[in-house]
Amino acid sequence: MKRRKWNGLLVVLGLAGGLIGYLAGEWMLDRLAGTLHETVLMGLYFGVFGLFVTAGCLLAETISPRLNGSNWKLRYAADGWKWLVPASLLLLFAAGTLFQWLYGLELGRKAAPRDYILLLDTSESMKENDPSKLSRQAASSLIADMSDSKRVGVAMFNEDTTWLQPLVSLNDRAARQGIADKLAGAPEPIGQTDIAKALDQALEQLRAAGTPDNRGAVILLSDGYSALNLTDVTSPYVAMGFSIHTIGLESKGNEQGNRLLKQLAEATGGTYRHVDQAEGISEALDTIYANQQHWHLLEERTGLAADSTYRALLRVASLLLVGGLLGLALGIVFDNRYLARSFLLGGIAAGLLSGLVLEGALPAREPAAVRALADFVLALVLTLSTVLFAFKENREGEGLGRFRRGGGYGALPERSGSGAAGSRTGKRFR
Repeated sequence: MKRRKWNGLLVVLGLAGGLIGYLAGEWMLDRLAGTLHETVLMGLYFGVFGLFVTAGCLLAETISPRLNGSNWKLRYAADGWKWLVPASLLLLFAAGTLFQWLYGLELGRKAAPRDYILLLDTSESMKENDPSKLSRQAASSLIADMSDSKRVGVAMFNEDTTWLQPLVSLNDRAARQGIADKLAGAPEPIGQTDIAKALDQALEQLRAAGTPDNRGAVILLSDGYSALNLTDVTSPYVAMGFSIHTIGLESKGNEQGNRLLKQLAEATGGTYRHVDQAEGISEALDTIYANQQHWHLLEERTGLAADSTYRALLRVASLLLVGGLLGLALGIVFDNRYLARSFLLGGIAAGLLSGLVLEGALPAREPAAVRALADFVLALVLTLSTVLFAFKENREGEGLGRFRRGGGYGALPERSGSGAAGSRTGKRFR
């Protein structure tokens, strides 16, 4: 007979585990992105999330075995804890690593840039729109966080372009500190804006430094506009595979300038970001740089892949499978094949909804909030699996069938009789 069952404590502790897993994952994305390869990072994110959700559910059933029955708590709960790490952390780590590898396959996509040129507007209008010189502080912060394998050059521009630092390797602290000192002592804003001249000189710098095709990028920040021939300026960038990324700082009556910056980015496969106040420059710079590295499943896609139907479907499918494997992990630690089917179906539904949340809500101003919502949906629907999908219970006196046979790690004791087995809510895995 199939029944739907509810364990309120399992829902509460499963969600609590999901919250802890989310916070741990956000810490990893913040501290380890750019240090660990994306495949390892996503493996850790899903593995740790799965570990805490599964641990929360297992703890709930250990305290109040509403789904498995009291005999399970006495005889088999300890074995569930032994299987917790391999069934959740290791299984989800392997899955996350595989899915990220598939999601991040180049398939014609350019490799991540090695060389960056930062072009910062220092025209007269920046006195009003960036009086605290936050753009310079943001550039220093970005350079401090760039990986050692990068090279960076920095120039200030008005009607002329002044190089604070030609392209230099960031493999030592002195180089980074030297750029920060030069930015702090850069001239006061003055003059007009000449975007075309700045971009031409940035291209010359990349060529002179021997930047390979497809491995260079320019990040330009401006609050102004200057007349230019879009094709003449961008066609050399396109020919060499260099992208132009632009940040438009809000300036009254500068709709034409914002439109120009957006066109420059679109023409070269770059990204455009608009910030209302100078305080938003740092986040815009960090996001542009991060997104030029390899994409991972939990962030927005940029450039030519932003509207990729293939990658959209792959992300949703990956989250669907992650949810299914998380449900399977619960079935393994509970060692109940009937519950496993219920949690597997619930996990698939949860993963599908979570993937749709991510794909539908990204890009967003607060991507961490989108990930929080996706993780919440995944944990909530999963913990409600036995309510959404009925599972079969044992008839009185029906025996048990083990999933993990034989001795060694996780071996289970032989059942002593049908009476002891009769209080189980479901058969052991076979």
